[in-house]
Amino acid sequence: MTVVTFSLFGFSSLRQRLWAFSQMGLARPALRAMPDLGFFKLMGTGSGAGFSTRPNFGVYTLLAEWPSLEIARERIASARALAGYRRTSDRMATLYLAPVSTRGHWDGHVFPVADDAGGQTLPVVAMTRASIRPSKLIRFWSKVPAISATVEAEATRQFMIGTGEIPWLHQVTVSLWHSVEAMESFSRRSATHGEAVRMAYQDDWFSEYCFTRFNLLAVDGHWQGLDGVSGQDKKSAAAQGVHRMDGAPAAAAG
Repeated sequence: MTVVTFSLFGFSSLRQRLWAFSQMGLARPALRAMPDLGFFKLMGTGSGAGFSTRPNFGVYTLLAEWPSLEIARERIASARALAGYRRTSDRMATLYLAPVSTRGHWDGHVFPVADDAGGQTLPVVAMTRASIRPSKLIRFWSKVPAISATVEAEATRQFMIGTGEIPWLHQVTVSLWHSVEAMESFSRRSATHGEAVRMAYQDDWFSEYCFTRFNLLAVDGHWQGLDGVSGQDKKSAAAQGVHRMDGAPAAAAG
């Protein structure tokens, strides 16, 4: 079973932040050579909840794909290519995820969904990645401040962060919800986010788009919004009478 990890690294001091920023270029060769690592993206974040034109030099993320949960946990915990991150960061957390459904692709890559993936378990982890057309950048980012404020005030979200490979052009949203229903309600019905999603589709803002939902297998480390979260709740969304939702959470648009 393919396992996707989403790791967060936090840095406080200027020295730590300078080191982390340098790794955006320097760490990639070592990551490419790491045994068992498939598709991966080393990314920065924005200020606030991550949805901002101002970069946050204190938080970086790594999304990676592995052949199994056991290998993923072993590599994240001990691989030499990540030793600097483990040693230098003030805080670190990793979500271990199994793809349940996916639509679109990311740099041509499609996240593999196992034949026996089963239904959606709770909590729901959703990831959206969009490449914004340069001609649409002003319109896209003009919507972001209001969306960011809505995200930070949203009571039904448990965790959400905006990240991406290239500032302003690529936007990735990773979010964790108590139910598919809560995710869909925020995505499509909130005034700021719902409007942005409708405009993105109508005006063709994105040149590439990917939306994937995951089951949460495990969480290692500590991070605000993730402490106390468990991947052991196997109650399915269907069992709770919640319909399947394969559209994007609106923060995908911001």
